[in-house]
Amino acid sequence: MELSELRSGWKNTGNHLKSEKDLEKMTKMMNHPVVKRIKTRLVIQLVILLICLFVYYDWFDGDQKPFYANLALTAGLVLYLLNDIVGYISLTRPVRNTNLKQSVMDYLARVKRLSFFSLLVTLLYSSSIVIFFTSTIVFTKEKWLLLLFSTIIVVQLIILSSKLWSRWIKKLNQQIADFDMTDDSSAGV
Repeated sequence: MELSELRSGWKNTGNHLKSEKDLEKMTKMMNHPVVKRIKTRLVIQLVILLICLFVYYDWFDGDQKPFYANLALTAGLVLYLLNDIVGYISLTRPVRNTNLKQSVMDYLARVKRLSFFSLLVTLLYSSSIVIFFTSTIVFTKEKWLLLLFSTIIVVQLIILSSKLWSRWIKKLNQQIADFDMTDDSSAGV
């Protein structure tokens, strides 16, 4: 591309000015396509889990289960739902400071806390399901093997989730390191 073509292209790009309202709308996290997909998934998950919470007593014979099993399942479901809501709120509010590096560092700290609690709540929720469904079962060898197989699957899913969280945390750490490299290179100039 010639220099004159580049200049004319640069001049023509400024012809379509955006209003402040359009610019504000573009920069809101709520308009990001990934956030919209997460919100849709969260709403579907909330509806399904709330339906399960209201019908488990009849459908899964909650009246025949001990109190501790019903309490464990209900508490696990509520914790899981609250964790998802807190995670969504944390995700949609990533920048709080005027300093971008400090904002990323604060966001990293929140993501680390969120990852810990998310994995813990997932473990507790999975345990509550196991407690509920096994509370009145008389175990045979086959049922023990089925429980072991289910536990292995849940542990693998938690490990996979942990790896996803670690990857996200690693990317945020890299962004902070990139800020440090930029600070070092600008100080040397």
